[in-house]
Amino acid sequence: MTFKSSSKSTNIRGLGFTLIELLIVMAIIGILIGITFSGATYIFSAQQEKKALADMAALKLALEEFKSEHGDYPRTNDLEGDAKTLPPLTGKRLFLALSSYVDKHGEPYGNKENRPKTFMKGDVFSLAEKDGKNIKKVTLGLSDSGDDTPECFVVDPWENPYVYDYPRRDGKLGFLLFSKGSDMGSSDFTSKEDGPIEPDEKDYDNLPPNEPSRL
Repeated sequence: MTFKSSSKSTNIRGLGFTLIELLIVMAIIGILIGITFSGATYIFSAQQEKKALADMAALKLALEEFKSEHGDYPRTNDLEGDAKTLPPLTGKRLFLALSSYVDKHGEPYGNKENRPKTFMKGDVFSLAEKDGKNIKKVTLGLSDSGDDTPECFVVDPWENPYVYDYPRRDGKLGFLLFSKGSDMGSSDFTSKEDGPIEPDEKDYDNLPPNEPSRL
């Protein structure tokens, strides 16, 4: 009887240690999954920011080439709207002018034979258009030589229009070009400011970080 009692006690203790070991292993696996997920999220976010900065660098180069060719940047001062409605409109003006569908004032060239060279370097940008209140991505070859003027604008990695404005409605020099970042929100830039704009919390992920002009 004593031998049997001792055997059962030993088996129970062995089972208890096994459960603890399983819990420890599960906890370690959970930690590793969390670290992997956090690392993957960080890498993906960094890639998105890198893509947005590369897009804007290419757009700025195209804008300078456009100005060199036409004497001025594409203008947006004939477009009316607020901080919510303007980005798709100004983004469309930016894309159409740099793709030589319209001139710097937004006037279509009409016949495709009258269109000058494009300033967009390859099919590297993500394009979208308004679909009611939503934005949907579209595909359009920049070599398209059709006569119709597309409704496209360039979007950032978060599928939001790049904000473009010239002359700047905030009264600053040069053109305005930035991404609203992952939160897809930014301060208003449509009214003149005597000094730097006081940043909101939603501005801190803007790319580049000084736009709208906070410095």
